[in-house]
Amino acid sequence: MATKGGLLSPESTYGESTQRSRLHRLRRWRRALCALLLVGALAVLMQAASKANIVLYTLDSTESDVFNEGIKRCYEARSRSHNRVAAGNRLNRRWNPISGQRGDIVIQNATLFDGDSTLDGTFDIHFSSGVVRSVSPTRLNHPTPEGARVINVHRRFITPGLVDMHSHHLLLPFPQLPATNDVNERPLLGPITPFVRAIDGFKPYDPAIKIIASGGVTSSLVLPGSANIIGGEAYMVKNLPLSGAAGEPVVEELLLEYGLPEKDRQRYLKMACGENPKRVYGNTRLGLTWLLRKRLEEARELHERQTAWCRGAFEIQESSFAKAHQVTAFIRNYGAHPQSFELETLVALTRGELNVNVHCYEPQDLERMLSVLHEFGVRPQAFHHALEAWQVPELLKHLEENVTIATFAENSLFKAEAYGANLRGPKILDDHGVKVALKSDHTGEENYAKYLMYQAAVSHSFGLPEDKSLQAVTSIPARSVQQDHRIGYVRPGYDADLVIWDDHPLQVGATPLEVFIDGHAVLGNNDSVEELIHSSNSVASPDAPATRPSIIEHQKLEICSRVHKSPSKLLFTGIKKVLIDAPFPLEDAGDVVLLLEDGKAVCLDKRSTCLSTEQKEQNLTEISLNDGYITPGLVAFGNNLGIQDIPSEESTGDGSTGRSADPLTEQKSLQFAKYGVHLHGRAFDRGRIGGVTKAITAPRSNGGIIQGVSVGIRTSETGTILENGIWKDDVALHFTIGQSAKGDDTLTVGSGVQRVRQILEAGREGRHGSVSIYVQAANGSIPVVVRAYNEDDISQLILIKQDFPSVNLVIHGAHGAVSVAKHLAEANIPVILTGNRGAPNNWEKKDVLTGPPLTKSPARILTDAGVLLGLAVSSDSKVHGLAQEARWAGKTADTSQRYTGDFVVWEGDPLRGEGSVVVSVQYGESVVDCWPDTSNAVL
Repeated sequence: MATKGGLLSPESTYGESTQRSRLHRLRRWRRALCALLLVGALAVLMQAASKANIVLYTLDSTESDVFNEGIKRCYEARSRSHNRVAAGNRLNRRWNPISGQRGDIVIQNATLFDGDSTLDGTFDIHFSSGVVRSVSPTRLNHPTPEGARVINVHRRFITPGLVDMHSHHLLLPFPQLPATNDVNERPLLGPITPFVRAIDGFKPYDPAIKIIASGGVTSSLVLPGSANIIGGEAYMVKNLPLSGAAGEPVVEELLLEYGLPEKDRQRYLKMACGENPKRVYGNTRLGLTWLLRKRLEEARELHERQTAWCRGAFEIQESSFAKAHQVTAFIRNYGAHPQSFELETLVALTRGELNVNVHCYEPQDLERMLSVLHEFGVRPQAFHHALEAWQVPELLKHLEENVTIATFAENSLFKAEAYGANLRGPKILDDHGVKVALKSDHTGEENYAKYLMYQAAVSHSFGLPEDKSLQAVTSIPARSVQQDHRIGYVRPGYDADLVIWDDHPLQVGATPLEVFIDGHAVLGNNDSVEELIHSSNSVASPDAPATRPSIIEHQKLEICSRVHKSPSKLLFTGIKKVLIDAPFPLEDAGDVVLLLEDGKAVCLDKRSTCLSTEQKEQNLTEISLNDGYITPGLVAFGNNLGIQDIPSEESTGDGSTGRSADPLTEQKSLQFAKYGVHLHGRAFDRGRIGGVTKAITAPRSNGGIIQGVSVGIRTSETGTILENGIWKDDVALHFTIGQSAKGDDTLTVGSGVQRVRQILEAGREGRHGSVSIYVQAANGSIPVVVRAYNEDDISQLILIKQDFPSVNLVIHGAHGAVSVAKHLAEANIPVILTGNRGAPNNWEKKDVLTGPPLTKSPARILTDAGVLLGLAVSSDSKVHGLAQEARWAGKTADTSQRYTGDFVVWEGDPLRGEGSVVVSVQYGESVVDCWPDTSNAVL
């Protein structure tokens, strides 16, 4: 109690001190208790959060479902990978025990190109269940598995199945029709359509599947077309028709990666630049590039938003506190995982998940496309077509060192961006270390996938080394499409895709005896392949053909200046074979020489005859050929030589006759090539190096039955309109019947046939006067050449010949002529065949023979029937290969005929693609071309 003065007594002070001590101890205890209670509460909260975490993945709440779906996508994007390992015990998921390879097969004693090189000695190859199990030297004599079928190929050549990394079959099936053409998505969806997929347009019944396989092509990358800057997704297929257990036309069973989960499959994207999208959509390259960059930027932004979303989601998942609350807040703040069905493919592109294949031709387009793609982090695997890539190999290596150039060997000149091609392009690229693949395109007869190996032969002829030529159709494309762990090689663990050839595969005319896909014998010769091996021409040691020789410019000048020098005498020796009429038996050609004096051929005979006096030995220059050949000067027929340089560019030629001309009015409708011919161009260059000394060219027709009157021109570099460039003004009157001849005045095929009859009837009656071409055609003074393909249309022409026997009728094209070969021979109607290696690519030709190994050669059937046969190629770009076409035909048919007139001296065998022209001799005497091919020539 307080005193009056406000001071405490001693007793009071002691009691209060004791009370304060007790209160202090109580507070300390309470603080400890509160701390303990707080820890307990935190433990309870943590346990609750843990339970909430479990509930997050099991509750059917919107936020958790959205989060789970999104993070699932994040994991899928982060974990995509491909198992690319080959092993001998590997399972080929495409194989099935019902329709697949039944038992073990061992090919013995094979000359083997394994995908890298042609191995020394011979090898045995064992495969079962669609997989190569072992490859071993024959000399090791490994035991054969019990019950295995053994095929002794007696040193025949074996290669991996060929890989075509650019084809449009299945999307453009034989015969081609608008109803089944699904190559390009246009124009409603615009020039950028990454979201469409080639697989959605596949036709698994396409007859081309087996035809292509018969050429040894076992795998193909089938792409959308090139009308769009981004054309859509492509797919790898095996060319094994009806490969499933039920033998039904099933799209999925065509896929190379059939049996793999879709997420594990390699994805492919087709892009394009240059002429095609420019022409289809009317944009400039400037506008198209802007559209591409705009779309890629949209994809990049979406990708960045996805990446940020996934980063936040992963942080939440790794958190251990209040995960349910975090998920709810995250979804409410940031929404679902960003998605765009339309942009999905391009987002995958920016993530590096697609194998990118770009259609581009010219150097500037290659450069700019790389610039744009690199801006968005995209690295293309291959440029396709790329016919002018040979001009910039170092630029390509600098910008994209691992890129593959998937190009043509010879197909070119058909449009402006294909005009700068070079037959030595593959060699030049390879010399600079750029990987070269050869591919077909397979849009028609001119780039027919069946003859992919022949492209390798052409490139080898022009300098691409043997192994690189074979790699260009096997391992290099397999590597480019990222399937080199299972195709492109003959090695243990690889798919059992193999080809047995009747000759070295780079020889002109080489043909498969059997083709195995997944161990399945595609040609059906599994039981008789040994009989085929014995019955075909023996090949003791299948050697590659030689590359054609060339000389450098100053050597050409040195030799050729002496050819035309006056006075001069040149003696060509080393002539191995003469294929023209000569005053000596052919078998005695061992000592044949050719003597030129003052630029004229004065003697082709034995040396003792040509140099019978000592005077002739004076001032003589002797040129020794290593492997000299003398052939007739070849004649190109039915091409655009002289009348149109670039078919797609009307300003580069004479123009085209229209569909609406009145065929019965000669003065109005008839065009003469002699008035519009121009005598120089890239096709002339190719003709000269191929030994072509003459061409017969008709006006270019855009429809209707009348093409016009052809002119005979010379391919010589020095020929002009005024001097020696035209050897005949009016060669023949040309008609066309069939689908392409329909016009305003000939609405049907039948009316076209009727107009031909009416024209000949008017000519026979002399209605147009004695100088009329129609009169001359009717009385046989000028030949009548009719281009026709269908066998029934050709039959109508045979009936015309019967009714107009004086008409000198010739059929051009003539794919279906084999069906009426006997009647053609009886009617004495010659055929100029463009279809000896033809294709059933349209309805008119749907029943034509495709040639060995599936059918007989058309040339063989026609010559056996007694038809007078000529050979022609349709494409200007292939006129250099007329001699090789003769070898293709002559392999199974006797097409040898003696000849007088122009002749050509070669270094090397031109029929095997080994020869280069040394001199071309006009009229059998005047030298008009000397070494037209130099090592730096652009051909």
